Amino acid sequence: MKILMISTLNLSLPNGGTVHFTSIAKEFRLAGHTVDAIIPSTGDSHQNQLIADKFFDNVTFTPSLTRIIPVGKTSLNSLAQILTILGQRADRYDWVYLRSSIISALSVAALRIKGFRHIVTEQNGWFADELVQMGVSRPWLDVIKYMQLLDARLATFVITVVEGIKEKLIEHGLPQEKVLVAGNGTDPKIFYPLPRQEILQKYKLDPTYFYLGLIGDLERWKGAELAIQAMPIICEVYPQAKLLVVGSGRQLGYLQETYRDLECVSFMNEVPYEQSNEYINCFDIALLPLLEFSNIGFSPIKLYAYAASGKPILSSNFRGVRELESQGFITLHENGNYRDLANQAIAMISNPDQLEIMGKTARNYAEKNFTWEEIASKILQRMCHV
Repeated sequence: MKILMISTLNLSLPNGGTVHFTSIAKEFRLAGHTVDAIIPSTGDSHQNQLIADKFFDNVTFTPSLTRIIPVGKTSLNSLAQILTILGQRADRYDWVYLRSSIISALSVAALRIKGFRHIVTEQNGWFADELVQMGVSRPWLDVIKYMQLLDARLATFVITVVEGIKEKLIEHGLPQEKVLVAGNGTDPKIFYPLPRQEILQKYKLDPTYFYLGLIGDLERWKGAELAIQAMPIICEVYPQAKLLVVGSGRQLGYLQETYRDLECVSFMNEVPYEQSNEYINCFDIALLPLLEFSNIGFSPIKLYAYAASGKPILSSNFRGVRELESQGFITLHENGNYRDLANQAIAMISNPDQLEIMGKTARNYAEKNFTWEEIASKILQRMCHV
């Protein structure tokens, strides 16, 4: 098949969205399909070329409106892509794969106007719930919900990462058979266990300490502050415990200023995606303290990276993760409760043999269940049966 992939993301930035999109593109090509793309320019011709060569057969780069209008939402890039979409020939492609955004319904409508028959849209969240966390209120939330539903209705079928998004779409009238829950994944060849002593030495970390850690965007709902608040309790029992906070984001400055006197916390700032595995391997326990703000659940890519790296995981108890607790590599703590996080961490630290078993179990489970190959295969099978 020949597939046209469309995204509003800057694919040079290391985050869950770009990893998901490029990993699916890579797997489509490995399966023997031709993959072209319409994506925003990074603003750097060399970087553009690297992305084109690595993930796609042909790429059309469109202007990045978020570089011109610094509002922080890549959704605006849909507006810059509509003219490019209208310039495409429908008979050149068997399928269009579009990563949805707040206004991506406009792009799907443009594809329909041009006569594209087979369109799959990838919806990774319930946008109205997410934007409430950013202070957006009605009537804008009603408009955003309408646009997300229009995106789904115009598509041939919709991919979601969690059951909760599927349930929301069905609740608003979308036929059940039109939604495929494909999940998220990871690449066990990129994320894998490394010798603890060597990796701690490389990053000048004292091997006599016990390291809890988290990695990713530092947004309020990601729960980094919860982990920081738990550390004094943990250190009362285990003074050699330390928290590694790897990443950047809107909360970084606030966290650094508020907790600058807390010696048991180290901020390591953002790291290149290629080095993520090394930093994760510095963790003795990987943390996922997300603050649940929606009942749809989460499917965080870092969960799968942690598991593939062979790390025992301590996570808040939310839909999408609690279903994995029985597999033996995840311990849950009460949502939003830093004291329970601390108590669960203390219990885990107290049992090093069990931590070792959890790490090995995580790696084995990831190799069998969390690969991008498996995710892409589900999508391709659905495409072939339409």
